[in-house]
Amino acid sequence: MGKNLKKIGIVLLFVITAVLIGYFGFFRNKSEDFVTTDDKTAQIAQNTQTGEYKTFVFDRWHGSTDISDKFQFQYPADWFNEGQYFSPQKIQFYTKYEAKAPIWFDLVLAEIFNYTELKYQIDESKRRTADTTGKIDGRTFKRYDLNDYGTYGGESAGHVKIFVGPTIKIDGADYILVFHWEERPLSEYMPGNNIEVFDNMLLSLKFLK
Repeated sequence: MGKNLKKIGIVLLFVITAVLIGYFGFFRNKSEDFVTTDDKTAQIAQNTQTGEYKTFVFDRWHGSTDISDKFQFQYPADWFNEGQYFSPQKIQFYTKYEAKAPIWFDLVLAEIFNYTELKYQIDESKRRTADTTGKIDGRTFKRYDLNDYGTYGGESAGHVKIFVGPTIKIDGADYILVFHWEERPLSEYMPGNNIEVFDNMLLSLKFLK
């Protein structure tokens, strides 16, 4: 009888240990930083030197240079760039503010952020993984990994990843920095649209002093 109790005790100890490791590991992962390792940083620098990547510098917004936090990041040299839009194919503009591009960044006026289509997309889409908060180059970002619901009942963009970042002042007004990737921009499949490109762009993000 004593031996059986000892065996049961050992089993319970292993079970409790495994549960505690999983519990604390889950919450630790939810707040871990989105930072590069030394190897990743070195690889990005090497890619730039060999001409595989270009550097995009954000230092003006709609003609204004009165920006509190300017930044830069790297993107593949064979991708197209038109302003805030990035794509493996030539970028098509359908309206002044709508383009067929899988990757874009935006600065959304803070006071209207909660009333935008972007906020609706975040709120209504199903999660592929849990929302996480972390830092890129010392700045806090909220990461959303989504299966797009289809904005206001429209067609789905498929897998969507959104990073909502820090507040940046432009001409004294508060804007929220957002980076956005879609599997199917404007609901269309796009060859060469690889999510790793987006992840590497974010990992290379540097705020300028």
